[in-house]
Amino acid sequence: MALFNVNNIRAQETEEPTLFLIMEEFVAPSDRAEFWKVQSEALKIFDELKFDMTFFAYQTDDNSFYWAIPLKSFASIDELFAKMMSNHKLLKEKGYDPAEKFRDLSTISHFVVSGNKELSYHPVEKPDGTEPEKFYEWTYFHLKSGHEKEAAEAVKKYMEFYDSIEENYEWNGYDVVLGNNTPCWILEVSAESELALRMLNSDLQKKYGKDLQKLWQNFIQHVGSTETKKGWYLPDWSRYPKE
Repeated sequence: MALFNVNNIRAQETEEPTLFLIMEEFVAPSDRAEFWKVQSEALKIFDELKFDMTFFAYQTDDNSFYWAIPLKSFASIDELFAKMMSNHKLLKEKGYDPAEKFRDLSTISHFVVSGNKELSYHPVEKPDGTEPEKFYEWTYFHLKSGHEKEAAEAVKKYMEFYDSIEENYEWNGYDVVLGNNTPCWILEVSAESELALRMLNSDLQKKYGKDLQKLWQNFIQHVGSTETKKGWYLPDWSRYPKE
């Protein structure tokens, strides 16, 4: 939701990468019920005022919530925060003060990620307008400094392997381009449910365990540390244009 120079990975790409501002909002377990109530109330007023903003919301297993906001460029970050300040002002004029309502309920950290096609694998493209999956898992790979090229080659080996088998396994790859503890890549996998994802992973391990272990050893030597978070998409809290 900080990164190395990815020009060497995307040397042949001409289109702009997809950027997302990730706001991670941390909520103490004891405040979860009140936060849920206040946030739902805020979004109701957000809709009444017809605010024009796109974002995707997720609840994680780490006492936090992700808000993923698409960006056109780094320059649009200033525009986004200006719009948020304007919305804040309109909310106060309506008699709703977010600063007061959310007082003591949460803290927020920010980082920016860029979708990386060279690190993503989709053997079958999904049609536009496809609803997001319900369950997500994000693994943060904090790479060893200077190992970006070798790590990218190791990811390509994974893609070649999955091209050679019949099972459909796909993922999204992101670069953390603004944040802490970089270089960092994020691997995102998703499914209808956590059980569905675990069953798929278990089936792949049973059939191709030795091959997958070899691929993992080839990749992990370029990684300093990893962190995994689970998340559940929140459609009622997300706002985006729908077909």
